[in-house]
Amino acid sequence: MTRQTYSLDEIKGLLLAQRHAVARHYAPAAPGSYTDGGQYWTLNPGRADNSVGSFVVTLEGAKAGRWNDYATGDHGDLIDLIALSLGCTLSEAVREARSWLGLAHDSPEDAARRKAAAERALRLAAEARAKDAEAKERRRRGALALWLSGEEKIRGTPVEFYLRDTRCIDLARLGRQPGALRYHPAVRYRHLDRKTGEVWDGEYPAMLAIVNDGQGRAVACHRTWLAPDGRGGWDKAPVPKPKKVLGDYAGGSIHLWRGIGPRGGAGKPLSDAPDGSAVWISEGIEDALSAAILLPEARVIAAISLTNFGGVALPPAIAEVTLIADNDPKPEQQAALAQAVAAHSRAGRTVRVWQNHEGGKDLNDALRARILRERDNHAVA
Repeated sequence: MTRQTYSLDEIKGLLLAQRHAVARHYAPAAPGSYTDGGQYWTLNPGRADNSVGSFVVTLEGAKAGRWNDYATGDHGDLIDLIALSLGCTLSEAVREARSWLGLAHDSPEDAARRKAAAERALRLAAEARAKDAEAKERRRRGALALWLSGEEKIRGTPVEFYLRDTRCIDLARLGRQPGALRYHPAVRYRHLDRKTGEVWDGEYPAMLAIVNDGQGRAVACHRTWLAPDGRGGWDKAPVPKPKKVLGDYAGGSIHLWRGIGPRGGAGKPLSDAPDGSAVWISEGIEDALSAAILLPEARVIAAISLTNFGGVALPPAIAEVTLIADNDPKPEQQAALAQAVAAHSRAGRTVRVWQNHEGGKDLNDALRARILRERDNHAVA
């Protein structure tokens, strides 16, 4: 019997055609595993993963055959999944894939059948990617439209009250409002709890923030839903996830503060930053604004999530990065932070990490503690 040869792309296509079986073989089901919306959630087979919720293999759509670990930022295709599961090299994973697929002793008829299945899987994947690109563009336009529908001036709105009174972020100290922020009096909120089936559906006022890519193009809209706190102030709305992003924000960031230019005005946009510039990167909006309050001369952006810390698109002019990290000792968080540091270092940037050691979790906690001390000292004086 003649040994059939297969290219790497053909092997990947064959795995893709059997992706459901591949995923469950190399990332076995565990307590709490589930499939939802074409995504298979289970434990990461390559690390000590304690609970389901961060590792997922996509089985349908444009990203079928791709896996992500949102706790560490790792990702890959089905060959990478085999390598992850077995702790082996990619060449060893390819040999394992050949064995699992039964390619070692294919007859010509078997080879033809397998290759036809692989070609069909690859064709369907290409069609799904095209549809996904169209859907992504629709989400981008919808996100931009939502942000543009918000009120440009946030002074006197619940956004100002939430930032100033609840988070001790008084934008008046900056002298100007960050242009990325807007206020909307009624943004729809919808959330489904996959475990219980419970649905939240309503409208709340919201703080909107535009998310831009490295060229300054709007790609998504970050929403923070707000509600009265019962004490005359405003806080995040009492819903399961009061912060969500409309659109695809991977690689994007919220450009909140440009720093101060040479003549005292706003600095240049990130995309036009001078050579050798530095940027501070936080996870959330509140930490970014806290950094701007404490260091108004600094350029500050928000990456939205820790897993996006290292993936934020920055122009070549950025030579120095300071990551504003939460004081979170969990191994997954520390691993994701280390990966972000490594990613920026590989890009040739000097990287520093700031963490709150003054009590509390993040930079906003440090700012609030400082503001409260100032108020106490003023009251005593």
